[in-house]
Amino acid sequence: MRIYIMGICGTMMSHVALLLKEMGHQVCGADHKFMDPIAQLLKEQAVQTWEGYDVERLKRLQPDAVIIGNVISRGNPEIEFLLDTKQFPFYSFPEFLEKELFRQRKMVVISGTHGKTTTTSVLAFLLKEALNPGYLIGGIPNNFATGCALGAVDTPFVIEGDEYDTAFFDKRSKFFHYWPHTLIINNIEFDHNDIFRDLQEIQRSFYQLTRLLPKNGHLILNGDDFNVNALLPCDWTQIHSVGFGKHNQWIIRNFHTQNLHIYFDLYRDQQPIYEQIAAPLLGEFNARNLAMACVACYENQWPINPKTLKHFQGIKRRQTLLLKEKNFILYEDFGHHATAIQATLEALKIAYPNYKIVAVFEPACNTSASSHFEDQAASAFKAADEVWVLPPKKHLYSDRFVNTPLPLDCTRLCKYTGCLTRNFSSYEELLHVLKPQNFTEKTVVCCFSNGGFSASLKRFFIPSS
Repeated sequence: MRIYIMGICGTMMSHVALLLKEMGHQVCGADHKFMDPIAQLLKEQAVQTWEGYDVERLKRLQPDAVIIGNVISRGNPEIEFLLDTKQFPFYSFPEFLEKELFRQRKMVVISGTHGKTTTTSVLAFLLKEALNPGYLIGGIPNNFATGCALGAVDTPFVIEGDEYDTAFFDKRSKFFHYWPHTLIINNIEFDHNDIFRDLQEIQRSFYQLTRLLPKNGHLILNGDDFNVNALLPCDWTQIHSVGFGKHNQWIIRNFHTQNLHIYFDLYRDQQPIYEQIAAPLLGEFNARNLAMACVACYENQWPINPKTLKHFQGIKRRQTLLLKEKNFILYEDFGHHATAIQATLEALKIAYPNYKIVAVFEPACNTSASSHFEDQAASAFKAADEVWVLPPKKHLYSDRFVNTPLPLDCTRLCKYTGCLTRNFSSYEELLHVLKPQNFTEKTVVCCFSNGGFSASLKRFFIPSS
């Protein structure tokens, strides 16, 4: 089958393209802009791509199917052509893969506001030691050549379960197409304020997902998260709570950080199951991510060796160390939600107790670039000594039935952080200051961005990337 993908340069969509290619399809696609590392990945994997959208080109390609990414909107010329003529069948990627793949596999869906990419990558990493699993990840794990694999038909398929909408014609959460046998819910917070009105709407979406779990399936949840526990009871499936609290079935014990590694033991019903787990990650939240993956394997009786996690190399743009010099350590992180930023900064504060912590923040998505973030600034940056703020995303989108979010006021944000704060007008202005020679005292700088600053940061500090 010849498949054409619209929006192919997204991290998840590029991996969908590679997965479809592994399934034996001819795959090509277009996007409005191509940026590394995804552009390079597609080139290396010999996927033909075009910049921009062209109806005449689409006609010449004569695809058997068109897959439409959720970044594509009405007004796109190719979309209008497809709707007017119905010349080629079109699908969202979850809809297409649901039909072609997911219903035939034992699906393990990793969901939650934070930690999806890391937990999915860890679980795939553990399973690859003994099985040949399939997986589809919305990030680039450093241990793998790509973030996807078809795997063997009789093995589990691990997928990152996103609660965001599916496509312009399907506003349901993507994860409803995944038919989980095992569902992990890491945490639930208010996010995606362009499509959800409030926290209760998000919880309803997660609750409806649990209704798809079979009786012999597994719901593995963060037992320390009030918003997740509010989904219970779910007495139609098997439930396993994981966390630091003593009320959980699975308890994380003896957690500590040393030499930029986390260490902990994992107990089930007060009995030690996995001891002295170690990984080159930071923060209690990552211990929980690792624990969730281990629990999924244990409860499904999939053989794993958690000792191999010491070789897990993390995910690109998640706590990624870019540079280390005498008085200057530079990290980048995808974090854009207040809780994720807070957890990462607290982990860095523990790992580098004698360093000043500077948080660079780019409000580049609807949630972080809206006034909703202002009220959370004090908690988000409480572990930072300084906060440097880049210009926020200018245009906030919202579904027509959701009130358009008010834009973030950077002046108020700086006031609410509770620490020394600086506003920057451009990437160039900040990068001019962000030079190792400008730091005379020991400083860790962590750049939080899910926008364009990440690419500028790498070009500035790693010119060959």
